[in-house]
Amino acid sequence: MTSNDTWLGKALTDRKTQILCAAQNLFAASSFRNTEVSDIANAASVSKATIYKHFASKDEILLKVVEENFQFIRDMVILRLLTGSETPLERLKAAAIDVARHLEQNKSFVHVLIKDAGECMPEIQKIHHAIMHSNSTVAEGLFKSLSKDGSIPETRSSDLLKIVSDICIGATYSWVLGDKGSLVDSVEFYFKFLFQEYRC
Repeated sequence: MTSNDTWLGKALTDRKTQILCAAQNLFAASSFRNTEVSDIANAASVSKATIYKHFASKDEILLKVVEENFQFIRDMVILRLLTGSETPLERLKAAAIDVARHLEQNKSFVHVLIKDAGECMPEIQKIHHAIMHSNSTVAEGLFKSLSKDGSIPETRSSDLLKIVSDICIGATYSWVLGDKGSLVDSVEFYFKFLFQEYRC
């Protein structure tokens, strides 16, 4: 690794980030179950003892990788929603497409997350819910703007956030398990469907 390398926008200049980057790459290439802590240590050019200074187990490494990915996606979405001159609906669609592109670029890891990390799924769900809850204020402001301009019906923001989240998660599951097509295309289709761009 060189100092110019990055992982989720972070320079690989500290051991913890190097470990997480190496772990994500190995989980994607070999699967979570088939990756040993020693493999991660070798790929990150650190000792197993160094890994255990930062993480108690391989499961904890996976959960931290997932948390960092979720936070990266959250930051990407918030930046897109809060900047730009487009309408709120255009910004929401652009944010969803940004996320879809990010997931397409990391398909092998998303595949591991959905198919191979079953025992960690309850903890992954907790991370997801915590991040969603912590950003509910941003979502509420966006949904108020969308209902004000008539893009969506007036509904509780928490319900709309759940609907959008469930559709995104469902689309991602279908895309990974079906192993074909484009997630970006699916997101664009759902936006047309949800916001009634298809007319009878």
